[in-house]
Amino acid sequence: MNEDLTQLWMVPYADLMSTLVLLFMSLFAVSYMERPPEYDRALANIEVEMSSDGKAAERLKETEVAVKIKAELDRLALKDFGVLVTSRRVRLTLPSPVLFSEGSAQLAPDAAEVLAPLARLFADSGSPVLVEGHTDDVRIVGGRFHTNWELSAARSFSVIEFLIGQGLAPQRFQARGYGEHRPAASNLTPEGRQQNRRIEISLIRETRKDGGS
Repeated sequence: MNEDLTQLWMVPYADLMSTLVLLFMSLFAVSYMERPPEYDRALANIEVEMSSDGKAAERLKETEVAVKIKAELDRLALKDFGVLVTSRRVRLTLPSPVLFSEGSAQLAPDAAEVLAPLARLFADSGSPVLVEGHTDDVRIVGGRFHTNWELSAARSFSVIEFLIGQGLAPQRFQARGYGEHRPAASNLTPEGRQQNRRIEISLIRETRKDGGS
């Protein structure tokens, strides 16, 4: 009986160790999935030296594109843009007003100043390109489009048509429109609605076996 009691300390100790392992795994996952392009570029350089299958070299090329995209958008002094590098994609987020007038899917006159340099940078990578349109939850009244879903999809196609017109291969592209159904922020404030009105352009680095991205 006494021998059994002396082993009771192992139960909370084992629970503590399990909790610590889960904590460190979570911290590692967060640090790996969301990192600046400069970090991923350094990592890809290491992978290139250690790998000869060509995949690491392509990852390096994609990450270099991300670094150049950020530099180009900084040069244009754009506000509220984002460049995120993950293990599966290099994602560029642009506020819709940079490319479109309110309620319109026709590219604004100044949109070419943003998209043309991006097209040249995308030409440096052969990766698939996914263009996703998003809106806020304000209902459309009148005009060509009946729903935000239609508007967001049409905007995605407009961006793709421009990029193809710059010489990129049509087979690289996918278009998606989510309307207000994938908000990045709350639609209860003007700031949140502004953040939700966006176009996301992604270089896809890895593709799921089920066809997702």
